[in-house]
Amino acid sequence: MSKIKYGSQTYPWQMNLKKFHGQVPHMVDVLLEAGFTGMEAEICMLEDYYKDWKKLKDLLDEKQVVFAALAVHEDWLLPKETDEERARVDEAIEFLAHFPTSKLMLGHVAADPVREHNLYEKQVNQLKCISAIAQRAAENGIVTVFHPNSGENSVFRYESDYHIMFDTLYTKGIGYAPDVGHMLNGGIDPLKIIKEHRDIVQHVHFKDMTPEHVWAAMGEGIGDFKSIVDFLKETDYEGWIMTEDESPDAENDSDRVVLADGKYMKSIQ
Repeated sequence: MSKIKYGSQTYPWQMNLKKFHGQVPHMVDVLLEAGFTGMEAEICMLEDYYKDWKKLKDLLDEKQVVFAALAVHEDWLLPKETDEERARVDEAIEFLAHFPTSKLMLGHVAADPVREHNLYEKQVNQLKCISAIAQRAAENGIVTVFHPNSGENSVFRYESDYHIMFDTLYTKGIGYAPDVGHMLNGGIDPLKIIKEHRDIVQHVHFKDMTPEHVWAAMGEGIGDFKSIVDFLKETDYEGWIMTEDESPDAENDSDRVVLADGKYMKSIQ
């Protein structure tokens, strides 16, 4: 029997940020209705529940929902974290210390508007910062995973960028959090990469995309999610698969999209 766990990221609601920020009980109820058992959160969506970890823990314990991961995004353009970056990350580590099975999921903002400007230097600097963060997190019993994005100025957008990334993840013992949608956006074969690096895959994101590189609702794009689920089952993956719908539909009706994502995921399990 498969031990894969399925959850929802808070990003579909973040696309309606003004309406849903801080509405954690509502998001939990919807993801439960969708058939998910875990939540991964962006800090901006938690608000008071981030300031008061016990309030979040009590809610999730009552609802029997697992807090699977906290997403933290920074620029990390310099060889060392800025004081502000370090303070925000350390706050996240302190928060996660109260959720011992949760992961710290790092993703970069890539603030430099020109991707190719000192690209290698930016990649090296970012990986140095991520390595230092992972070490501090590990000292607090927290597992760190890295989630490459695919925005136009992302420094880990294409498969050619991934080589230096994987060198560091393997060397420093940092987990890999593949995002199927971001790989599709970068012209990368998601199943191929997941197969090649299965031994460090510790957290997974699912979102879909059209051939025209427009975010799509789950199952309405080109993502071959069933093959990925089947492979993860075959290789005894026991971690989380998180849906993170960024389709225009999520902006129009976040709840409906999460419910539809749950229905789609049940169809491919």
